[in-house]
Parts: sequence; C-alpha cells; structure tokens
Amino acid sequence: MKSVEVNNLNYSYTDNELVLKNISFSINEGEYVSIVGHNGCGKSTLCKLLIGLLEKKDGSISINGLDLNQANLSAIRKIVAIVFQNPDNQFIGATVEDDIAFSLENDNVPHEEMESLVKEYSKKVGMIDYLTKEPSYLSGGQKQRVAIADALIRRPEILILDEATSMLDPNGKSEILNLVQKMREENPKLTIISITHDIEEAYLSDRIILLHEGEIVLSCSPSELFKNIDVIRKYNLNIPFDVLLRQKCKELGLNVNENTSLEEIGELLCQSK
Repeated sequence: MKSVEVNNLNYSYTDNELVLKNISFSINEGEYVSIVGHNGCGKSTLCKLLIGLLEKKDGSISINGLDLNQANLSAIRKIVAIVFQNPDNQFIGATVEDDIAFSLENDNVPHEEMESLVKEYSKKVGMIDYLTKEPSYLSGGQKQRVAIADALIRRPEILILDEATSMLDPNGKSEILNLVQKMREENPKLTIISITHDIEEAYLSDRIILLHEGEIVLSCSPSELFKNIDVIRKYNLNIPFDVLLRQKCKELGLNVNENTSLEEIGELLCQSK
C-alpha cells in the first residue's frame, strides 16, 4: 500500500518563481524516507504541503488513498503527525503534562488511560521528571522532546519529522533516533518522512530523496548514494564518518566494504601499521 503519492506537484509563494517544480514520488507503508538538500531547496515547503498547511499550485497529493483536499483534510490529519523544527510553534499546554495530553483530550480518551499514556510517552522521550514544568523552564531541546511525545502519543500511521532533532545535543539526538527505530519495530506499518539536512541522520533511513533547487535529482538507498562520491560533492552533502572512513581505507589498500563493521576496520588499521 502507498502511504504517500505525489504527482506533478508545483508550488510558488509568488507568481514569479516556482519553489517546487514537477515533484513526483511515492512512499510505501512502513517505509522510512529522508528528504534532504540544502536550505532553500524546498524541503520544508514540501512538508507543509503534505499536511495541508499550504495549498498546492497544481498536481496531486494522496495520503493513504485519500486525495489531499479540504473535504479530506480532517481525516488525513488524524493519521498524520508532524514534529516541526521549532517546538515553540507546537507547545500549547501550560505544563509538559498538559501539552502531551492535549490531543488525547480532543479525542475524548478516558482520564485514567490518558494519565497512563502521558507517563509512558514522556518517559520514552526522557521527560517524565518534567511533567509539572511550564514551557518557560525548558530548554529548546527539552521542548523538542515534548513535541516528539505529542506526535508519538497519537500513534499516527504517518510521522513527519521536519528537522525534528536539530535542537538536540548529540546524545539527545541519538536517543530520539533510537526511539524512532523502536517505534518502527513496535509498528512495522508506521511510515516515517524525515525532512533533514543531517546526512548522518538520513543514513539511517530506507531511502533518500535529494532535492536541489526545488526539483528531485535523486531517489535511492543511502548505501547507493554514498557509493557515489561525485554526486555527494556535486550537491555539497556531508559524508557520514563511517563512509568516509571506508573510503580512506580503500585508498590505503585495505579490504573493506559497506558491511565491514567499525570494530573490524579498527583491527585492520592496527594490523596495517
């Protein structure tokens, strides 16, 4: 089943220049897709179009078989959750607990079940000790954790992460990415779309869609992309550390490939001294 289908999508903020040009792609149910590219390439615009925050110029968007239009917008937003880059845009509760519980209250979840779910998901994102805190007492990274809990507690069919880990430190980012992987294991049908400039993060996904100046220039697996150093350099992408390490090892004549673990590479480097 296709979770997302986009065909011949165009969008412009003014009449003079298209921000997105003839965008077409599909995402399967349960697939984890990263949409990457430099600032201004159209990533966040595409994200907003997928949840109906912006209205397309022309083309079509389908979410779980539903055409994205005003008639279906409410139904689509019940199955899609999004985490934005700036958590202040999403924090609406007086406390962490109120904020995480907000969507459950709208869905008339019984109070006891709501309390249990809030504790469960606040614990998953490392915010169980902050439930009574007001947003003014939280760091940007802590607010982002709350925003992620807000999205996950709805148990969506499609989760969109719009630079969702950009305000977290490396440890926090690692914890959240591990949480996302765990959510996939618990629900193999969960579809994840990650809008990111962090190529290390994109490396964890099933597929990468590369945007450049509003157009899709590449759609492939991370391993396929990182085999093509010329493409990486052409679009000024950062090379993940382990990919760069393997490349350097090959230049030294060591027998390594994408399946060689970092521990094995370390041993080979020691032996080559």
